[in-house]
Amino acid sequence: MRDVVVPVIAISCQGVSKSFALVDKGSAWRLAFGMGTDVPTFEALKDISFDVPKGQFVGILGKNGAGKSTLLRVVGGAYSADRGRVAINGALSAIYELGLVGNPQLTGRQYAERLLTVHGFKKSQRGPMIADIHDFSELGDRFEDPVLTYSAGMMARLFFSTATAGNYEVYLLDEILSVGDQHFQSKCWRRLRDRVSRGASGVLVTHDWSAIIKLCETAHIIDKGRVTYSGPPERAARLYLFGEVARQAMTSGYARFIEKPADIQIEAGRDLVIGARAEILKPVEVGAVFVIERLQPGYGWEIALMSRSVSPVGREPGIYHVNIAVPRLPLDPGTYQASLHLVMPDGELPTRRVLLDGFGWLDGNGITLNVLGDPDGGLMLPARWSVSAA
Repeated sequence: MRDVVVPVIAISCQGVSKSFALVDKGSAWRLAFGMGTDVPTFEALKDISFDVPKGQFVGILGKNGAGKSTLLRVVGGAYSADRGRVAINGALSAIYELGLVGNPQLTGRQYAERLLTVHGFKKSQRGPMIADIHDFSELGDRFEDPVLTYSAGMMARLFFSTATAGNYEVYLLDEILSVGDQHFQSKCWRRLRDRVSRGASGVLVTHDWSAIIKLCETAHIIDKGRVTYSGPPERAARLYLFGEVARQAMTSGYARFIEKPADIQIEAGRDLVIGARAEILKPVEVGAVFVIERLQPGYGWEIALMSRSVSPVGREPGIYHVNIAVPRLPLDPGTYQASLHLVMPDGELPTRRVLLDGFGWLDGNGITLNVLGDPDGGLMLPARWSVSAA
């Protein structure tokens, strides 16, 4: 009989709830003098439970006010939980919404010195780490200026560089990867992938669903203080992106595909043709959107080919043939995912499209496209292609 391997848990959050008093001028005095039993409260977190295995990151998605940042602060110990239990196994580093620890009059160097001191690093350790922070942040002479004079991008560079300067075992990151230019974001990803490769664990709170897919093996969606979904990040991203309007449209019976196109194997440079049958069930303007994407490990999904506009399928109920044609497929050999979706205009915002039905990696049923041949140096773009319906 084989031994069962029990994963080591880096972060355990079990049954956590957190409320805040809704304080006004009158209730503030009652609270100050211990008479606050009748002060109304707001329950920000309601019975939240999840574990983070050692060596993994877990993603938290949710709208503004859902409770994401509050949860991260409870996990990190900035807030105490009203009920439940949090356990951290390892040295912790946290960035809360790019928040500043200490006096904003501090220079970048003084901020780094103070945070490293708080984290328990000895003076002999802090010197090389501050040099690394200065170099990684690319702040140059501004490293000696007060943080309050920094732009949001400069603060992002300082806070991330400082929080990741040491080899911590657990990281709590709140929206840090959504701030700063593309160059610095790429540096952040490389550093985080390096930390994960060394066994680091953590929680990433963000609005950026693509960041969750790049870094996390599990994701949770929080809505009004409760976890509404836990599972693979691709599924979490789909639910987060589509929202309630799209979910209703997908089950409302406006239009559907009759069958899924088969997976495809094709030589690079040959004509690609994909056909599918669609049925419009109710009078509505239905269009088609076609995308080919590829997963780059550590970087996420990159778009190889996509439509520049929605191609019309039809308006009246009936069966329609949707045909995709890509002359001389301009893709390097490799494995891609083709996505094909039926959409209709949003009634409230005509420039926005609502998903009706389709196949794609976010749906868990994308069309696999294997391109064969010898690599010739990269993707050859732009490509000419068309969608037609009859």
